[in-house]
Amino acid sequence: MPLLRRRPELWILVAPILALAIITVPLFLVGGPGADAEQARLCRMLLPALYPQDEGITVLDTESSPGNAVHVTFRTGGETNRPHLLTCRFGGIGYSAARRDLSAVLIDGVGIGESALYILRNRWLETQFAVEADPGPPRIAGEAIELPRPLALALQHLVGGLPRLGILALLAVSTALIYGLIGRINLALGEFLAFGGIMTTLAALALSGLGPGGFSLAGSPLVPVLAGGLAITLCGLAGLVLGRRVLWPLTRPGAAAGIGQPVLVAGVGLMVAMQEVLRLSQGAGTIWLPPAHGEGQVIAVSGTFEVILHPRLLVMALVNAAAILAVLWLMKRTGFGRAWRASADDPEAARLCGVDPEALLARTAMLAIALAGLAGTTIALNYGGIHFSGGTMMGLTGLIAAILGGIGSIGGAVLGGLAIGLFQIGWSALMDIALWELASFVLLTLALILRPGGFFGFAEGPMRKV
Repeated sequence: MPLLRRRPELWILVAPILALAIITVPLFLVGGPGADAEQARLCRMLLPALYPQDEGITVLDTESSPGNAVHVTFRTGGETNRPHLLTCRFGGIGYSAARRDLSAVLIDGVGIGESALYILRNRWLETQFAVEADPGPPRIAGEAIELPRPLALALQHLVGGLPRLGILALLAVSTALIYGLIGRINLALGEFLAFGGIMTTLAALALSGLGPGGFSLAGSPLVPVLAGGLAITLCGLAGLVLGRRVLWPLTRPGAAAGIGQPVLVAGVGLMVAMQEVLRLSQGAGTIWLPPAHGEGQVIAVSGTFEVILHPRLLVMALVNAAAILAVLWLMKRTGFGRAWRASADDPEAARLCGVDPEALLARTAMLAIALAGLAGTTIALNYGGIHFSGGTMMGLTGLIAAILGGIGSIGGAVLGGLAIGLFQIGWSALMDIALWELASFVLLTLALILRPGGFFGFAEGPMRKV
């Protein structure tokens, strides 16, 4: 705690980790996420193979239990028929590689034979018919609100886009932090996002195999917390090195490179180098985390259409919001924030007042890259992984958001990220999703024509509001 008081910017490293732990661990301990979504789906897919489909199958409840088991309570036929219990045991839980290995099936407490288990596991579950015949998760009547179909569709797209809003806001803030201080864009931010996502994936898989005496962390809520915390910390350390060894030598007062082009060239070189490092770390393909999360909750319905909110989306949205609020508080209420604003407005006057520009730039780069790492962690924990080159377009989209908000303005960057995120969510709902990035660049062009300084910036760079 004394270190955090002396270095308040370290809260940006600590806040997301604490928020992830504070939100995630109690959620798992009280059973909030319920049964593992993937295991519950596999268990439900067995029902049409075990019971005639023409009688109708209604899933009443799904829950997990110790011993890597999932219990599905269901009823066949009408409401008057008694419920049955299907129990499926798996080889692992959480991020374990054996979490999809079906090891036993019991119907009302009685196990099926080895030959029947083999047919279900290796013949039925591997077919498209099993996927199509899935009776679906339990639906609790009366808990979901009824909405008109257009509103229900809009709400589902908005709920599904919560992670993207946070990712773009974090990247926009990261861009604004560095640009506001040196007046140049760091083109490698997207690669640091990919670095954070890949480190989260590799750390989660590694931690899932750890544990003393045969005990595994695979199903523990500590896995995403530790994996995300490690990725964010590594990104913060990389940002510290970036600020001191790359950005400062190119932007320090009196440097011949102060005209700015070498900073952009260094950004391109760092982008290529980071991509190659990530390719060697993960391989040319993508390593995916298994979907070790609880099933989504139905929050609204429109006829047969259900609006589903997954716990992981809500958790990561709250973590991202906590990190962004921490940044805004840091820049407004702390000495570091005052030094950053003073140096962004007039670096020479700030230096004469005692601000160390090298230390300030290093700390700013650390915060910026840590935020990009948190964005990558959000991608890994929500979507399962990221390609080694997948951060480039995300970084450019974050740059669009920062420019739209008024590049150099922290508050404007948040608003710009939310605006671009909402625009892309709306575009994906109404138009061809393959064109949403092109549409984002067209939106940026129109915005710069109509308002060159963005939401909170000015047409003239030196007059930008920070």
